[in-house]
Amino acid sequence: MSHSTRSALSLTALALTLTLAACSQQNAAPQLPAEQQPQADQRDGSQFIYDGTDHSWVSSDNGLTDLKSQDLKAGNNALSNEPWTAATSGWGPIERNMSNGEKGSKDGGKLLIQGKGYDSGFGVHSNSSMTFNLEGKCSRFTSDVGMDDEVGSRGSVIFQVYADGKKLFDSGKMTGADKAKTVNVDVLGRKELKLVVINAGDNIDYDHANWGGPVLVDCNVSSKPTPPAAAPSPTPPPSNNVKYSGPLVITKGGTYRGNWESLDPRVPAVYIKTSEPVVIEGSNMRGRGELIRGWFVNLTVRNSNGYGMNPNVAGRPAGRFIAVEEVRSLRVENNYMEGTTGIYVNEFDGKGAGQTIKILRNKAKNIDGRRSDGKGGYNGERYRVQFAQLAKVRSVPGIEIAWNEVINEPGKSSLEENINLYSTSGTSSSRIQIHDNYIQGAFAVDLSDSSYSGGGIMLGDGPERNMNEAGGYVDVYNNQIVSTSNQGIGIAGGHNHRVFNNRVLSSGRLPTGEVNQSQNVGIYVWDIHKGKLINTWFNNTVYNNVIGWTRVNSNNSTWLNNTWLPDCTSTCYNNKSWSGAVTLDTEKQEYQLWQSKFRAAGMSVGSN
Repeated sequence: MSHSTRSALSLTALALTLTLAACSQQNAAPQLPAEQQPQADQRDGSQFIYDGTDHSWVSSDNGLTDLKSQDLKAGNNALSNEPWTAATSGWGPIERNMSNGEKGSKDGGKLLIQGKGYDSGFGVHSNSSMTFNLEGKCSRFTSDVGMDDEVGSRGSVIFQVYADGKKLFDSGKMTGADKAKTVNVDVLGRKELKLVVINAGDNIDYDHANWGGPVLVDCNVSSKPTPPAAAPSPTPPPSNNVKYSGPLVITKGGTYRGNWESLDPRVPAVYIKTSEPVVIEGSNMRGRGELIRGWFVNLTVRNSNGYGMNPNVAGRPAGRFIAVEEVRSLRVENNYMEGTTGIYVNEFDGKGAGQTIKILRNKAKNIDGRRSDGKGGYNGERYRVQFAQLAKVRSVPGIEIAWNEVINEPGKSSLEENINLYSTSGTSSSRIQIHDNYIQGAFAVDLSDSSYSGGGIMLGDGPERNMNEAGGYVDVYNNQIVSTSNQGIGIAGGHNHRVFNNRVLSSGRLPTGEVNQSQNVGIYVWDIHKGKLINTWFNNTVYNNVIGWTRVNSNNSTWLNNTWLPDCTSTCYNNKSWSGAVTLDTEKQEYQLWQSKFRAAGMSVGSN
């Protein structure tokens, strides 16, 4: 793994010390279109008021009518193409790919929620249910939910999702005036999926409800059903409670479960020596070196725990949770890692459909680049590491880093950026998505070091001798970044980066209350390659972010150093300064907000 050496730059005007880290980039997904206004109700509404007559409905033909049943295929499956095992509705039949309509079948219109149309889905009425047999084959279930536009602002229902009898999602009361909500729940290993819509406590008038675009995600038709995953515990079990076997070498594709360790920092706990698809799940790994290592891998790691250990070799840091190069495909989902040096991806070699990089719903504690003193301690220096680093990953569609929780503590960790893209780019039609992550903490080894370079998210890092090397086409949005010292988010080069709707906050203090000596700026936009013969800097925008980046003066007074934008004028706009003081209590509240956010979205973060 090679990393570029950064040089500290002192800028008197803002006392800005920016050190640019070696990072890797990922492809960004297209920005979501602006929401359309709800369409006006074209009916007088009288037909949606019910007189108490029972027109409830129970499926008698497996819900297929003239639709031919389709077996689940590998990958994603539209749920509206699949037969249910049971279905009921409180008024008229459930409709496939159209709204509920009235008492008859196929009498609905296009599925619409606040103006957005859906080609697939179900139109139902309150007090309905649909049950589907998953056979443990799929990873997640996603769908938009909301009232159909035909009822205007009226009606009131509650959407619920159950798997094997356990409630995974509850929308709360929704009316026709509410925007759609998104269901995104883990159904890995679950056998039965049940979709329910109940009345919200009043009458059933206008209760026409839609499941918009429901999809079963990442189905594996060859896998055998597995028992339901256990509910996530607040913290993973300590690694010393697990009985480990020695290192594992994988030479054939397949699914692997076990507990492996390596006490030799030169030997990975798991070494992958095949390009065939490999899944590591439900496993524990620990070691003094890399935990998972490989080249040309087609790899999925999910629901597993990884623990880094002091290598006890002078000058050497802990190993990566995953270190892979010339990757064919990589999915890292719902894992827990502690004391490792994160996830490193160097170059991409995938050519098949759907081959990409996904780093989703992981929980990381103390990404630790501190170098060992060889005696069980540390020598005061650090190796530049990240929670997730993509290096020279260029023009790869579908890359996503989302819904991860990364928390670093001073004195127990030290890293460069938490997420770092080095000479990495997406495409204009498939932009890299970095969204809905919670990132807290980035600290120097020596907490008195004011020259420390490190932070939250870095875009456009690396050499830019030509457009191929330039980073670009990345969207960074809906992230929460807390107390990451030198910067919250930085754009240091490249083109077509968009940073929007993030919350970037810091009290300027360590958890002990002491001043963070390396505290600097919330968001910066600075073309470090300005003046090159080839211009690779253009179309970088920063907007609609909330920023409160506190600097503490020697007399204990404070000020907000929210932005430094030497290369962003008209394209940086509508960024809002935090109102009032940002304190350590503010930071704690931000974490509570994150927890409420992922639970409301139906997410399970970390290993199960």
